[in-house]
Amino acid sequence: MEQGTIFAAPDGSGEDCTVANPCDLWEAVDQAQAGDVVFMRGGVYTMDRRLSFRGRGTSPAPTIFESYPGEVAILDGTGQSIDDSSYIRVLGDPVVLRLFEVRNAARAGISVRTSNNVLEGLRVYDNKLSGIHIHESYSVPSSNYNLIADCEVFGNSGAGIGGAEHNYGGNSDGISISSGIGNRVENCLVYENSDDGIDTWRSQDGYVGYSISYGNGIENGNGVGIKSGGASPSARTTVEHCLSYNNKATGFDHNSGVDVQFNHNTSWNNRRGYWAADHTSLRNNIAYEMDRPANDSGIQSNNSWQRSGTPTPLSTDPNSPDFLVPAAGFEDIGAHAGR
Repeated sequence: MEQGTIFAAPDGSGEDCTVANPCDLWEAVDQAQAGDVVFMRGGVYTMDRRLSFRGRGTSPAPTIFESYPGEVAILDGTGQSIDDSSYIRVLGDPVVLRLFEVRNAARAGISVRTSNNVLEGLRVYDNKLSGIHIHESYSVPSSNYNLIADCEVFGNSGAGIGGAEHNYGGNSDGISISSGIGNRVENCLVYENSDDGIDTWRSQDGYVGYSISYGNGIENGNGVGIKSGGASPSARTTVEHCLSYNNKATGFDHNSGVDVQFNHNTSWNNRRGYWAADHTSLRNNIAYEMDRPANDSGIQSNNSWQRSGTPTPLSTDPNSPDFLVPAAGFEDIGAHAGR
């Protein structure tokens, strides 16, 4: 292994942090410097106290935390109280979190409160608030330019838990971007969370692309597949080449975000396909919900409901390679166009 590599293990101890004598994860995080790679050996790490991933350096030398090759590290919050402060935070940038799992936290699975971080190839599930939550100040843009890519985020739910924070499932999105500029979600699979799948509430210039969101919305949760805005200063989210289906509410919703763009997306079996405002742009989208594809607002062009004919999917089996691929006549629009 290269110089600057640090090793942690579920049963690690001491301060050596070597492959022969790994330390615990908290010691590894404390020792990590810019350019270091922290390998987490496979197994279950009990999250019985707060863990703050910190980057000590500047790009292009991030601090990298990932599972040891061929193994899977699982960060597990089982036993945490909903009033416990134990949760996983990203503080200090840049940090790369890659190829491990986070589960069973009493709050958010991962809380990102800084900028220029990468979360890649993670599985984040069964947490009581949002699986991945990017947030910080609303008044001064912060937590900017983070990338969430190739992640699977599912089953995050506060259903059955009261109080303003958990709200019987109403604050447990899969991926929540609640502040910041230029944050991106790419190629993620997000499903069966109690609130929304992906929510860019109160963020600006965000991007959601090539992602799938389905089966969201339990108890008090809104159940929008991809929600693209919220209270001020939310603006200019772009959503493209995404699938949204089987959600409790709308497939794609501007949610009062300003100048939102929905381009080349596909909605199926949601209560409604798309919900827009006058300043929302909808172009080249497909809604298989022909009785309720979209409201009449926004700048709309070349969407399935504006064309002659009825869009029909080649398959409605999620395991089929033709899942929600449109039949002839609509193959140039929707999430699959150009693939």
